[in-house]
Amino acid sequence: MEPEDWTIVFEARRRGECHEQALVLDALGIPHLIAGGPGNAALLLVPAEHAVRAREQLRLYSAENRRRPAKPELTLHGYGLPGVVGYVLVLVAAFLVQARVAFGVDWLEAGALDGAAVRAGDWWRVVTALTLHADSGHLVANLFFGAFFGAFAGQYLGSGVAWATILLAAGAGNALDLFLLPTSHRAIGASTAVFAALGLIAALMWRAEARSASSWARRYAPLIGAAVLLTYIGTGDAQTDAVAHLTGFIAGLFTGAVYDLRRPRWLALPVIQLGAGVGTLATLAACWWLAVNTWRAGLA
Repeated sequence: MEPEDWTIVFEARRRGECHEQALVLDALGIPHLIAGGPGNAALLLVPAEHAVRAREQLRLYSAENRRRPAKPELTLHGYGLPGVVGYVLVLVAAFLVQARVAFGVDWLEAGALDGAAVRAGDWWRVVTALTLHADSGHLVANLFFGAFFGAFAGQYLGSGVAWATILLAAGAGNALDLFLLPTSHRAIGASTAVFAALGLIAALMWRAEARSASSWARRYAPLIGAAVLLTYIGTGDAQTDAVAHLTGFIAGLFTGAVYDLRRPRWLALPVIQLGAGVGTLATLAACWWLAVNTWRAGLA
């Protein structure tokens, strides 16, 4: 067939766009070819006798794609590794300091979540308790699950913002835990932060799905899946603070729900991520400074 017998039915700047349209013609058995055009343009051509049908089918395909809701996507802001490394280093360092009674401080007594002490004004304990653990098994479990969920949260929000949000939600979760339980309640461990991270991820994924016209099952699948995980790994023996796991999860859900994932471009700015990360570490340090000084004052 001579070149003049071929008609242009689609033109694009990238060859890949022509290949996508060519798949439609392939499915219909319409012969075609892709050629280069002026200015590096890509051209999709068909024999002249098929031109009318080809254009109509491509028009219908384009109209169908416009009606189809776009697949919801979470904006990624890089890897969550920096935040995970910081999380692991903080918890391991805190455990070693606690185990060796470093600087002559009873770290458990100074920083544990204590209902009576918090009600008396030691609000910082809702944060300091997150860095304390009963034994190495307790620590390792929280390191594993916290790093896993924290890495995902870091991908969605950036490491700095993700861990700042997790700390905020975990502190709120511990405060709510004390509100619901007796004054005598005491607890330690990063598990509230672990489940806050899980709730945060579930909320981020749910908001992304909710923007689409997807089915009810798909829209709420992230929340249902997270709830199943909470039930499976968030309950244990009598020493497990299941209420704190639940309140951490709820606080994470709430904080995740307030983010607008359509326009989070500012989160990707290095200065925002760095500032949030430094702010998180500074908050931990400030809370522990208050805890240690209050404990020492109580000995005087």
